[in-house]
Amino acid sequence: MLVLKLLILSLTALAYDSSIAVKKSGDSKIFKTTVKTSFKGKLSDVVKGIENFDDKCNNERRSKRKFSKWEKNCSYHNENLVEAVKIKKFSSELLKHYPNAKYLMWRNIYNRGRFSHYDVITKKVDKNIIIITHQKLSDDLVKKVLPKHEKVVSAFDDIKGTYTLTQTKPNVVQVTYVYESTTDHWFLTKDFLENNIKKNMVHGSEQAVKSIELSLKRSRIL
Repeated sequence: MLVLKLLILSLTALAYDSSIAVKKSGDSKIFKTTVKTSFKGKLSDVVKGIENFDDKCNNERRSKRKFSKWEKNCSYHNENLVEAVKIKKFSSELLKHYPNAKYLMWRNIYNRGRFSHYDVITKKVDKNIIIITHQKLSDDLVKKVLPKHEKVVSAFDDIKGTYTLTQTKPNVVQVTYVYESTTDHWFLTKDFLENNIKKNMVHGSEQAVKSIELSLKRSRIL
């Protein structure tokens, strides 16, 4: 019954103000997507809807999981994500580069091929504003902060997502999500692919914000 209710609720989405910009820098392309919306609810509940990274995946790709149990059902769909694993033990070296680091996430991705990378999750809190960021760790830093680690395979040199949450009213939270990715991959920088990449990045960014909406609705049902 819960699954049915969530499915019905997911068909009624909030309006998102979305945009994307592309900039060339030498041999690289930088894609920047911005999604804005507002939710009814407490600031703490919106934070929970963001930080449940390990409950977002594509259940149809469960056969490609490496660390998550096959039986696990992720509550929030993420098209290309096989699994996301939260890592709380890491070298203090990480805090030298990211003083606000809370934990790491290993992302197992499948998109016409296998990819994986580590994200550092940071959080800043200032009165009615909370900023949560996930950013891909460089290969060199991964080796320094994790004695045992998975191989990093990514077509993007840098990936960064920033959620800015602002409590504008007692029960209203404004959310701005900015997703940036940089690549110098010989194929992904081709001009004829640009529109397709832009479409996919806007869709993925809206999907990330959509999971917050579904998390809030799920908590109300429960």
